[in-house]
Amino acid sequence: MNARIKYFTFFTAVALAVVSSATSHGVWAQSPTPSPSSASEPGDYSITSSVELGVRGLEVNGDHEKFRSDLNYRAGFRLFDSSILIEDKRPQFRAFDSALIQTSGWGSDPTGSFRMNLDKLGSYKLDSNVRRVRYFNNLKNHAPFAIDPVSQGSSRRANTVHNFGDLDLTIFPERDFRIRLGYGFNDTDGPGVYPIRFNRDAFAVDSRLRTKSDDFRAGVEGKVLGFNLGILYGHRRFSDKTEHFEDSFNPGNDLGGSSSFLRSSTRQYLVVGTTDFVNFFFQRTFVERVDISGRLIYSQSDSKINESDFLTGRANSPPGNTIISDEIAVPAFARRPQTRGDLGATFRVSNKFRISNTFTFDQFNVGGSNTLFERVRALTSAGAAVPDALTFTSAWRATSYRRFANLIEADYQVSRRFGFNVGYRYTHREVALSARDRNLVSGASTLSSDEDHQNSTHSIIAGASIKPTNNWTVWLDLERGESDTVFTRLANSDTFNFRVRTRATIKQFTLSASAITKDNDNPGVSSPIFNSSGALLFPATETVAHTKQRIFTANVDWNPASRVSFSGGYTYTHLTSEADVIVPVGTPIFASTQFLLGRSEFYLRDSFFYFDVNARPINRLTIYASYRFNDDRGQGDRAIVRPQDMIHSWPFRTHAPELKLAFRVTRNIDWNVGYQYHSYADTQFANPFAVPTVIIPAQNYTAHMPYTSVRIYFGQASGDR
Repeated sequence: MNARIKYFTFFTAVALAVVSSATSHGVWAQSPTPSPSSASEPGDYSITSSVELGVRGLEVNGDHEKFRSDLNYRAGFRLFDSSILIEDKRPQFRAFDSALIQTSGWGSDPTGSFRMNLDKLGSYKLDSNVRRVRYFNNLKNHAPFAIDPVSQGSSRRANTVHNFGDLDLTIFPERDFRIRLGYGFNDTDGPGVYPIRFNRDAFAVDSRLRTKSDDFRAGVEGKVLGFNLGILYGHRRFSDKTEHFEDSFNPGNDLGGSSSFLRSSTRQYLVVGTTDFVNFFFQRTFVERVDISGRLIYSQSDSKINESDFLTGRANSPPGNTIISDEIAVPAFARRPQTRGDLGATFRVSNKFRISNTFTFDQFNVGGSNTLFERVRALTSAGAAVPDALTFTSAWRATSYRRFANLIEADYQVSRRFGFNVGYRYTHREVALSARDRNLVSGASTLSSDEDHQNSTHSIIAGASIKPTNNWTVWLDLERGESDTVFTRLANSDTFNFRVRTRATIKQFTLSASAITKDNDNPGVSSPIFNSSGALLFPATETVAHTKQRIFTANVDWNPASRVSFSGGYTYTHLTSEADVIVPVGTPIFASTQFLLGRSEFYLRDSFFYFDVNARPINRLTIYASYRFNDDRGQGDRAIVRPQDMIHSWPFRTHAPELKLAFRVTRNIDWNVGYQYHSYADTQFANPFAVPTVIIPAQNYTAHMPYTSVRIYFGQASGDR
């Protein structure tokens, strides 16, 4: 069992022991003839508790790997839900006022959760939660060349267990001075498969994924001279000890007619690091008209990386050469200090008019260096020794980023039925990039580059709230202007975002609808492409990426009676993304010296529909029914007409109905029986860029998941359900 899970289990056991001791003394160990001075009389505790235990069946027809990648349910025992709420009502000293413990999903479910909350008025508040996720991924359509020719599965797959949780303690939560302590963990461990490059070919090798982190937090909050102040310090330790290895013959994917193979390999990425941060914040309201708030965060992350490789096999070039050993060592170091500040002020001019301004500052530096040492020992096809190939280089990179943004906005409530807001956002950023590379064998500098960039954007935002009638409201939001992106040197994106929402209540019906439209144009200029001799293969070219998205949603809730409720809705997502790309054209494409300006297009045409019904026709029977339908038609009948163009989409269709019956057997027991069905279907297609052309098989499946469970209720009010 994971050490952190053990820690939380131990902590929970102690807490449960305290709870059990208190409840056993106050509830179960009552004297038959209590005296007035007795500390434990009936009614000292209020207990509400339930537990649901059951089993799930499973039958999957079709692609089991796709089913596990989507849902990952298993047959067997399952702890559906359990909870216990204990409230201590005794007037004398007590360890807690209330204790809430909840668990869900442990057993055959892919996710399980545990939550515990303890609090005592004026003394403390303790919140803890732990989650476990069983992650599985083995998709044959992950990427071009994704099929592993050995296993016929994906060359990128994983089967991991992810454990993570948090523990937060607040001392004196209701007082002007509060102390906050916290701890969190995040661990992932499990086997997988990962592709590596070796001699112009790709090889799917086994992996062991192991990452973990620990977070510690401590801070204080309080009120001083009318200001709400707080400071929080945090420390994080993280590590990544992922390994990739191969201990048998691996022919690879034979990309471009490659004759290479891999005999054995080990690759380790050892990463350890720390992050420290300090967060200071404040807030105060003056004369009920001016509100000022702000925060300042400083953090610094340090990482040490050490990659080591050892590979053996046969080379593709020169053909037939045997690689006795290909040894690689890459030690590296990186540091990232960052400062971020926010300052906001709101001035209430009148009961109807308000002006606010928010200023944001962000600055960070990313710097790091590494050395690369590689020695290749080889034999010719005739068995003669080849002189060792030695590579020994160093590289250093630094990025300095500074950005500030200011948003000023005015809100005016014209009347009870109409209000609007307008605003202006300005951003400015400065980016400096530096790079130094050196060949440590010859001592020659191979790269020395310094670049500086400045960029500014302007945006207008506006919104309105309209209430035509007492039971009908409409909201409008609009943004028009420019946006920029960190770490890119393209031009500003030209954006237009608009959203309208409405909500109306008509007797037992609640109707809501929304429409969202987003347009984004990102122009840029590509870098020229040269061959090894310095000849120009493709000049610098203007390129544009355009994305257009439309989302329409409508929902209805109907509650005709206390025993019946219905909710349903429909969402349509229409997305088109078009981008200019420069692609090599020829056979094989890896040896091509011809480049053309092509077009990459992605289409999404997704319809989603759902409904939920809850009904209680008789006192002892509750019925729950639901249905989910998803249909993405993708690119439809569109097809490429030029070799440099690409069209992408993933059309699929899913059905997911569920029916559950709950029978009230006794005052304290419910029997549940249910059935879930899930079907998935996609379209088989050919990948024209694979060599040879690869037919990606459809990953269709259907899954039948019946289940049954018993829910037991405890407590004095268990019959009042």
